[in-house]
Amino acid sequence: MKRPIVLHGADHELLCRVGRAVAARAGVGFRDALCGSGLGEGVEVALGNAGGVVVCESDVLLERTWRVELLSRAVVVGLGSRSAGFCGQGVVRDRRIDEFLEGEFCESHANFRVEGLTEAGLVDRIVDLAVRAPIVVAAGRRSYLVEVGQGVLEGAVSEIAFGAPVMLYLTDENVERLHGGRLTKSLQGTGLRVEKHVLVPGEERKCLATLGEIFDRALAGGIDRSSWLVAAGGGVTTDIGGLVAAMWMRGVRWLGIPTTLLAMVDASVGGKTAVDHGLGKNAVGAFWQPSRVICDVEFLRTEVERNYVGALSEVVKTAVIGDRELFEILEQQGALVLGRDLDLMGEVVRRCVAVKARIVGLDELESGLRAVLNLGHTIGHALEALGQYRRHTHGEAVSLGMVAALRLGTRLGYTPRDCAERIERLLARLGLPVVLDGSELKAAAELLGHDKKRAGSLVRFVVARGVGDVGMERIALEDLRELVGGLCST
Repeated sequence: MKRPIVLHGADHELLCRVGRAVAARAGVGFRDALCGSGLGEGVEVALGNAGGVVVCESDVLLERTWRVELLSRAVVVGLGSRSAGFCGQGVVRDRRIDEFLEGEFCESHANFRVEGLTEAGLVDRIVDLAVRAPIVVAAGRRSYLVEVGQGVLEGAVSEIAFGAPVMLYLTDENVERLHGGRLTKSLQGTGLRVEKHVLVPGEERKCLATLGEIFDRALAGGIDRSSWLVAAGGGVTTDIGGLVAAMWMRGVRWLGIPTTLLAMVDASVGGKTAVDHGLGKNAVGAFWQPSRVICDVEFLRTEVERNYVGALSEVVKTAVIGDRELFEILEQQGALVLGRDLDLMGEVVRRCVAVKARIVGLDELESGLRAVLNLGHTIGHALEALGQYRRHTHGEAVSLGMVAALRLGTRLGYTPRDCAERIERLLARLGLPVVLDGSELKAAAELLGHDKKRAGSLVRFVVARGVGDVGMERIALEDLRELVGGLCST
């Protein structure tokens, strides 16, 4: 096991028996922190003893920064019962019990009810979870797991007790043609009645009219508040699916199954759902977290080359924001990345999801820190809209937007020139566009007022101070327009 395991709950004796059994199975050490200072001591022990098993009191997981740190570096499992007002996240989600879910349980990687499970069964499940090491997006009561790997679709779907007789399954024509049989078979294996709605692909279909079509399908299919929505596809499908889930009956649970690199590393994680409106990219939307995400990198084998390469801009962006080691992997193993080596891409996707999950856990509603995820997007979105979402793919626009942001940051004194040049070299090496068109930038600059990060006359603009070090600067909209309009390739 690559990560320590932290077990918490109310039954001390059960925790110790299960914890010792898990440690013995894994061949690692065991520590009972219940007699110490509770979870605070357990955190330090767990994070300083990789691979060990620690049992702790079910205190609230300290301050939010510590909780996110713990959840990102250890596998946290709660053991409880119905009498404890506790339900099994990732195992059984009973919405009536969910209303009483205690804070210390709802952000764990998984919670297991002890009723109906032998201790040997608990040990098996905990060891299996620790080996898989899913990523948790710690969003309070809306926390959820993200599974990443090869061939994980069937197992992860079968684990989910949907708790409803019917699901609304959204996909698009391309995904249906390539993977429809596998996806439908997996979803039907849950025992639910599957109501399928196939979308016409393309960013231009990410609009209000499409929502109306899906609402009609949901009504005809008997989708109610106990139902699930499943969105399988690229970023357009998961964005639409998440927004439908947020709006239908004032909110239903949804499962994201991203089938493209862009959707895996960005669109399906974090709960930002939206459609476009006019020239406003993602102008109509809501924050609505999924209840589970499954990133099976086997889907990447069939992705269109242009879209796959374009999505690498989001991977580079994520590395610049918060993972220097990922940036070095991209520099050193770019050929394998472009060749879609699935072992490597599993690691790349996992790292991207982990960075985003950590930031979302600290700032779910983008009130501050989360805005750094928009590096390259302010100008990139304007370029997308200018080309009516056809001239550039999202990834290509983000690449150009990142180059513009780097050069603007250098001009303003925030971004060291050698850092900007290093990032641009990597983008070019991965086959992404880096040549800025002056006339196109001037036209795009006029659309910056549509950016969602604008507050009055100021825009929160993301600048890179170094690889793994970014920040926010407030720039007057008119100044930003003038600066962006004046940028061009040198």
